[in-house]
Amino acid sequence: MDSDAQVWNWSKDCSFPSNMNIAHDLIDQVMEQIKLSQWNNKEKFAVNMALEEALVNAIQHGNGSDPTKQVHFSCRLNGQRIYVRVEDEGSGFNPNEVPDPTDPEHIMIASGRGVLLIKSFVSRIQWNEKGNVLEFEKERES
Repeated sequence: MDSDAQVWNWSKDCSFPSNMNIAHDLIDQVMEQIKLSQWNNKEKFAVNMALEEALVNAIQHGNGSDPTKQVHFSCRLNGQRIYVRVEDEGSGFNPNEVPDPTDPEHIMIASGRGVLLIKSFVSRIQWNEKGNVLEFEKERES
């Protein structure tokens, strides 16, 4: 994903300790910009869910909720697209090895739902080879 090829109206780059209160403040900032860009309710919901799941995964699974570990966040937004990059300081994972939570064999396993949710709400998604950097884009439908 090449976020540099776009013209962006708003951007945010920061690093913060593994803390969901800080993450929620960051999500609120992004969602305010989405609202100002007049995205529809379905699109706002999708972006909010993808951001929430990506940051929860980075903080809880990647960094093990260790407040000494940082989450590195980048976001770019224009009227038609949002680009998000989330990096944690964990050892990574292979997203292709996450069990399908809709499979009856795995239905009672709590993990894996976040990855499935993110994939279902965004237009494009990719992880780095190590599995500790997630990038996604969401394009507006209208």
